[in-house]
Amino acid sequence: MPVIKSYNMPYSKIVLASSSPRRKEMISWLNIPFEIVPANIEESYHTNEKAFPYVRRLAREKAEKTAKKMGYGDRSSSIVLAADTIVLKGDQILGKPKNEADAKCMLVLLRNTFHQVITAICLLFPDGRKVEDLCISEVRMRNYSDDEIAEYVHSGDAFDKAGAYAIQNGTFNPVCALTGCYASVMGFPFCHIERNLRKIDGYNWISTAEICQKHLHYECPISGKVLKGEEVEIKK
Repeated sequence: MPVIKSYNMPYSKIVLASSSPRRKEMISWLNIPFEIVPANIEESYHTNEKAFPYVRRLAREKAEKTAKKMGYGDRSSSIVLAADTIVLKGDQILGKPKNEADAKCMLVLLRNTFHQVITAICLLFPDGRKVEDLCISEVRMRNYSDDEIAEYVHSGDAFDKAGAYAIQNGTFNPVCALTGCYASVMGFPFCHIERNLRKIDGYNWISTAEICQKHLHYECPISGKVLKGEEVEIKK
C-alpha cells in the first residue's frame, strides 16, 4: 500500500468553495484539514465567451465569492480553493443539464465520439495572491443505447455533472477511453492543485499520483509532467 505523506504548510486549512459531494469526498483523500463553504454562483455564459475563459472565470468567481462570505483577508489562516468543470464538444460547451430532456440530448450528442473535459482551479491566499490553472482531458464515450441513456437519466446521477455523466458510474460505464486526468474528469485535478500548493514556502508535498492509484485505480500517464510544471498537450 502506498504511503501518503501528511499535510504540512503554513496555513491552517483549505476552504473548498464547492457544494459538490464528489469534490468533498476527494479532498478528504488528501488527509488535510478542510472546510466546505459553497459559493453558489450564477453559471451563465457571457456573450461570445469561449470555453477556456468561461471555465476559468467560474472557478475564479467561486473562490472570490467564498472569500467574501468569509470576510477573507490578510489575517486569514486558510487557502480558498475553487474548481469548475465543463465538457467541450467541438465548439459547444456543456455544463450541467437543466432537466431530463437536456441530459438525454447531451448523452446522445456525446455517444460514440470524443470530447474534452476541462477543469479550472483557482486558489486564493491571505496575502492577496491568486493562482489559476487548467486541466484538459480527452474522453471517448462508448456506443451506449437509448434505453441505457433513459435508465441512467432516470437514476438521477446525470443532473449535477457537466455533460450529464459521471465517469466513475459503475452501472452506466459511459467512458471507453481516456487521455489525461481521471480525477479531473470527476472535477478535482489532484496534480494541478498539488503543483500550485508546492509554490508555498514550507509546504510538505503530498503524493497525489499515489492517491489517485489508491482510490481511483488509475495510473495517470500525465502526473509526472504536470507536477514538473509542464503543459500537457492532449491529443486523440
